[in-house]
Formats: sequence, C-alpha cells, structure tokens
Amino acid sequence: MEPIMGSVSQFFQPPLYWQQFEELCVGLLTETYDVPNAQQVGRPGQAQSGVDIYGRSARFGMIGIQCKRLAELDENNNPFPGGPINRAFLRKEANAALAFQPDLRLWILATTVRRDTRVQAWVDELNDEWDRAKRDRIAIVWTWDECISALNNYPRLQRDYYRDVIGVRAPADLDEIILQTFAMAFQRPAFEIPLHCESPTEFLDALKDTQRAVRTGELVDRESRHVIRKAIGGYRELSDVSARETLGEIDRCLRRLRSALEQGLKDGTIQRTSGYLDIRDRSLADYLETLRECCVDDMSRVLVRAGLPPI
Repeated sequence: MEPIMGSVSQFFQPPLYWQQFEELCVGLLTETYDVPNAQQVGRPGQAQSGVDIYGRSARFGMIGIQCKRLAELDENNNPFPGGPINRAFLRKEANAALAFQPDLRLWILATTVRRDTRVQAWVDELNDEWDRAKRDRIAIVWTWDECISALNNYPRLQRDYYRDVIGVRAPADLDEIILQTFAMAFQRPAFEIPLHCESPTEFLDALKDTQRAVRTGELVDRESRHVIRKAIGGYRELSDVSARETLGEIDRCLRRLRSALEQGLKDGTIQRTSGYLDIRDRSLADYLETLRECCVDDMSRVLVRAGLPPI
C-alpha cells in the first residue's frame, strides 16, 4: 500500500510485550518493503542467526530483521524507551546474521529505543566494513521513531497495529488497558496496610510511583525500578470523560497526600519510630487516612463502571 504523506503525525506507545513488537515488525516489513511473504523465524523470541523475521522483496532481495525490545535503566535510573543499544551489541547481532540462510541483502535491527546518532554512526561504520569486504549487504536500524513514521504513513498498518497487535478495537479498549495499569498501581501495600505499619520512605515512594502511573501510564517495580507495565498513556488519554475527570481528582488527591506526609516529616508531627510512621497528631492521621481511602474508593468506582474488578 502506498504511504499517505503530509498528514498530521501522532505518537504511538511501544508495544507492551515482546511478541507484540515482533508482530508489528512483520507488518512493517510487509508495508515498507512490499514483502507479501514476511514471516517470523521459529517461535517469538527465538532468533536464528541474528534474525527474527524475514521475507523477500522484489526490489531489495532477501531482508532479515532482528527485533529487540528490552527494558533497562540508564545511568540516571530512568527506563530506556526500549532498551540500551551499544556498539558491541550491534556488531554481535550483525555478525550472527551473516550465517543466516538464504543470504540477506538487507539486515535490519528493529528496536523500541528512540533515534540515537551514536547508533547510526556505528551502523555506518559497519556498512563501510562490509563494503570493503565486498559483502553485498546493507545494515539499517529501525528505531521507534521510524516505527512511528511508518504507523502514521500506512493507514492499514496503523489499523492492524491497534486491532491485531495490541488488541484495541474501540476507544473503550484503550481505556481498559490504561485502567488496568492504574489498578495494578493501587494493588500495593501502601494502599492496604494500616498507616502505622508503613515505612516513611517506602510509603512516599509508593505514592510517587502511583502518581507516575496515573500521569504517564508507566508502572515501575518497587525493587528493581524497572518499568513492568506501560499503558497507552496517562489518565488524560482516557476517552471516557467521567473517568478522566475522576482520575484527575485522584491525581490531585495523591499530591495532597504526599504533601501532607512530607510536611509532617519536616515539621515533626510525623516521626520515624523503629522504621515506621508515628503520627502524633490524631487529626493529621485521620486526614491522611481519609485521603488514602478516597483515592482507593474513587479508583474502584472508575474500574467498576468500566466493567473491571475494584481494588
């Protein structure tokens, strides 16, 4: 299918799971290089000789794709969009693909990381070496930016991505994915056990993580700090107006809860006793508990209205 140019571009979140990314790459190869027979090599995640997906293009010959959807943290403890790519990793995968049969004319490393000039320089270096060695092969990197461009340019690919890859057939489906992520964020000890059994640091971290999930759709693991679930977006992406407004209030409620806790620790009305919260002011304790209960109750009501189990 011919691409549609000049339309307004929209951003797409990377797939949540490995298999989804491979399925997307099959569609990318089919559409961008007109490969009707694009297929996966073996089962998802079981690359052979550095290749996960392959197919023959009438114009370019045999094309192979290595898919990498990783979840790691950078030096600032923030998650990479799809995982780190370094020179050694690139060369290792490219060299492995040399053994793939039938011989490839084009080898593509597809990844959910964002575009990086360093990675492109390593690819250029690799292509120069292959050219000097008289190899009839070219290496390319597809970052998530290239994937976004293809999704915007090929309507059928965009439709299939939403419907078949991430299982979205209507706005309500997108809302369900987002709300399920929020539900997981609230299913933590910070919203279940009594306040006096909470560790101040862990409680604050849990509130921060929950706010992050509500605002961005990204849920991180308490211990590893890795992103363990990524929705399409935060509460502002919900199509249901009532749910969006309620989640906005939950976000503000979480902010008030955090602020009150931080202020109490600062002015001494909340103490750290044997590693746990010791709230000396009874009215403050009731206020914190009320805020916490409101967040959980409001979240449960939103979930029930969407046909999902409450917290």
